[in-house]
Amino acid sequence: MRTKSRFGDSVDCGFAAFASLLIATGMGWITACGGSNALPRPEPVAYADTLPIEQPTEREQSEIEKLLEESVGGEIGHAISLRRWVGAQHEALNVTRYDDVVNTAWFEHRNGREQMTPEEVALGPTAGGPDTAGTLTVIAGKAAGISPGFTVRDAKGETYLFKFDPKGNLHLASAAGVISSRLFWAAGYYTPEDYIVVFDSARLVLDPEAEVETQFEERKMAQEDISTVLSLTDQLPDGRFLALASKFVPGKPLGPFLFSGVRADDPNDYFYHEYRRELRGLYVLSSWLNHVDMRFANTLDVFIDPPGYVRHYLIDFAATLGSGTIRSHNPREGSEYNFDFWPTMARVFTGGFYKHGWEDQQFSEIHAAIGWLAVESFEPGKWKANWPNKAFNKRTTRDNYWGAKLVDSFTDAQIAAAVTEGQLPTEAALALTPILIARRDRVVAYWYDKVTPIENVTVSVVGEGGADIDVSFDDLGLRAGVWDTEETRYAWRFEDPESSTKTAGEAAAQAGQRQAIRLELGQTTAPTDVRVHRRPATLRITVLRSGETRREAVIYLEQRDAYAAYEVAGLEH
Repeated sequence: MRTKSRFGDSVDCGFAAFASLLIATGMGWITACGGSNALPRPEPVAYADTLPIEQPTEREQSEIEKLLEESVGGEIGHAISLRRWVGAQHEALNVTRYDDVVNTAWFEHRNGREQMTPEEVALGPTAGGPDTAGTLTVIAGKAAGISPGFTVRDAKGETYLFKFDPKGNLHLASAAGVISSRLFWAAGYYTPEDYIVVFDSARLVLDPEAEVETQFEERKMAQEDISTVLSLTDQLPDGRFLALASKFVPGKPLGPFLFSGVRADDPNDYFYHEYRRELRGLYVLSSWLNHVDMRFANTLDVFIDPPGYVRHYLIDFAATLGSGTIRSHNPREGSEYNFDFWPTMARVFTGGFYKHGWEDQQFSEIHAAIGWLAVESFEPGKWKANWPNKAFNKRTTRDNYWGAKLVDSFTDAQIAAAVTEGQLPTEAALALTPILIARRDRVVAYWYDKVTPIENVTVSVVGEGGADIDVSFDDLGLRAGVWDTEETRYAWRFEDPESSTKTAGEAAAQAGQRQAIRLELGQTTAPTDVRVHRRPATLRITVLRSGETRREAVIYLEQRDAYAAYEVAGLEH
């Protein structure tokens, strides 16, 4: 078999062994071909991709070219992939022994690692916001495109992008942008500081050097251009204007990142993006918040100097939740790509008689400030962004489960706190919060049901010489209420290749999320020399519910001392 690496589209499996040497330089490790490495294996190094490098060049990517490439060639390749059909897709390459990722320039563990307070979620990455009491200097403008707006420098010298809601839907895009930005950040991704601002248009002063981008040209900006942009949104009852203010992120912008390949001029960008767990698992979070515009154009690479490395941002969340930026979402968005190759071909060859399920769905805005967002018809496993990308297409069950854990980490109170930051009208906020809670629960139930979702495994010896051990773990399905204790059992199989010990059994679930099963192993053989690497024992646990079995979780156990005591060395789902 062959596996992917930075050094080419595919390499022989023998390269994986060599790759482990790269850990000394913080480059990470590569999983074994078609499955798991024998343990122990090198761990990814936290922040290894923040080593100082020379500044990469800013790059531009043809959006139309890339989107067509993914929509046609990418979808054909995905559809005919034999690996996908037989369930043998390559797993993500940058995972730890415990099926997780380390902190990097792509992702930092936040709410999923240590529960944040609702106030911390509401604050997000923000640190104050623009000064709207002083002069707001317009230094650039955009009078064309989906979301016209201004680039503004406030009295403190900070630069923001001001974007406005469409007429008739005040709060629609601005609230969605702020709420989703807070939730993506709390989940672990890098996002800009986004704020809801209210200002008097008299504060706007045009910089003499300002330019405006129109549909046909870039030219010197005039006072009339400010009036044109403001005329496209509604004023508040007191005559002021409301906008989404997105602060320019620190560092030198380098253009967007792609959901496949690597950045050739960034030596720290080692793993092909479509094999990164945090980009594959991003699908699940995007489905929860209905981020249908999750494409490379809404990403940004930034050079952080000092020390001199590339950080990877998600930006522009105005087309999330029920917002289509300039209008409400509709049932097609989230159900079909903008150019969905296979449904399009079906319509062509059936003379238009083929219909996708969404085409007969009736809908109406929940509220003018919210738009439309599916609840009962939301299917987490069938959700689609407006455009395909390779990272989403290559995700596996393990990637989906990892993303579902991020979604599951949010409490009702945290969701409500994020919604509050959108400054929606009271009735709109009261409607949106339970919708996001219900969608969260659907996401968690769907993906947890695909695996045996056990975490935080510990083992303890209860017999002399390691004759018996107790294995304790958290069952996230029980914790989230996906299934009940009364209907849950665990089937397990233990094998130690060094001592030729094999045993199996079943155990009923106990009250609470913390579970324990006892393994009666008999006398096991202690290592004769603890310096000699021994093959790990494996404990395979499968949750049984209502007569159905789930994908097993594999716990790796090692004996590292002369007393033959097992220690947890790894976990896969």
